[in-house]
Amino acid sequence: MSNNSLEDRVSLITGGARGIGKSIAESLAKKGSKIIIMDPGYSINGNHDDKNIAERVSEEIRDKYAIETLAITKDISIEEEVKNSIEIIIKKFDKLDIVVNNAAIIRDGFIFKYSTEDWKKVIDTNLTGAFNIISETSKYMKEQSKSDNTYSYGRIINIISTAGIWGNYGQAAYASAKAGLIALTRVTALDLQRSNIKCNAIAPFAATRVTESIKPQNEAQQTYKKLALKIDAKYVGDLTSYLSSDDGAKYTGQIFGVRAKEVFLFNQSRPVFNFVRNETEDLHELKDNFSKYFDENLTPLETDLEAFSKDPIT
Repeated sequence: MSNNSLEDRVSLITGGARGIGKSIAESLAKKGSKIIIMDPGYSINGNHDDKNIAERVSEEIRDKYAIETLAITKDISIEEEVKNSIEIIIKKFDKLDIVVNNAAIIRDGFIFKYSTEDWKKVIDTNLTGAFNIISETSKYMKEQSKSDNTYSYGRIINIISTAGIWGNYGQAAYASAKAGLIALTRVTALDLQRSNIKCNAIAPFAATRVTESIKPQNEAQQTYKKLALKIDAKYVGDLTSYLSSDDGAKYTGQIFGVRAKEVFLFNQSRPVFNFVRNETEDLHELKDNFSKYFDENLTPLETDLEAFSKDPIT
């Protein structure tokens, strides 16, 4: 019998006060989970614009769903603040079951004029911040697993982006961070499998501040932005709740996507064709084999925005 209830679970959502993060928090709360909103109130480019938003959203969710909540306004890119925050969470709730790494910022710019300062800020928040959260929370999850031999409800879900798979114009730091988060998902799944803790990634398509910030480079990207801004983030919340439930326990190390009613399972990079060279230094052999085996199967140089510019199924 399926069990999608999350009663008695405790969930931490970074960047949980707006957009996709808030939709995920509400979906988990609807299933009965206690909610921690960890959000310093940063704008999309990583500057403070609403320092009290975590408290307001925490209270809103508490009153709406009659569940216990907590607001934390610390910066996940700062290791010590993460450690202190997790200690507060464990002291209050005595456990932590579900961790959603959703917090992200964007500072775009073409690679030939991109600043090191912007690169570091995006990587620090989007990738190092997620590492800080996983590194610290997994310690407590592993202890829970050791004390309970039936433990199978630890979940870590990383919100990635198809920009980390396809790439996109002017998003060197953002795409690199999200690609790194895919690798971090795989390693986390491997490192925690003996503790029955599952880690997966979700690439969302929805109306968010990230979508609003897109600067289309062509007609297909303009179409993508127009369509994406019509998609409710609730679908991302639904998928997150499912993967967090007992029914989601068999999935780990996977990359999923959700675009309105469409749900995707993404393939992960593996060799698709190969050839074996003869013992020769003749580069013409490489040319011949490239033409024979590779040229018809190269990955197109398109972005995620072109790849998903068709109408979503709503």
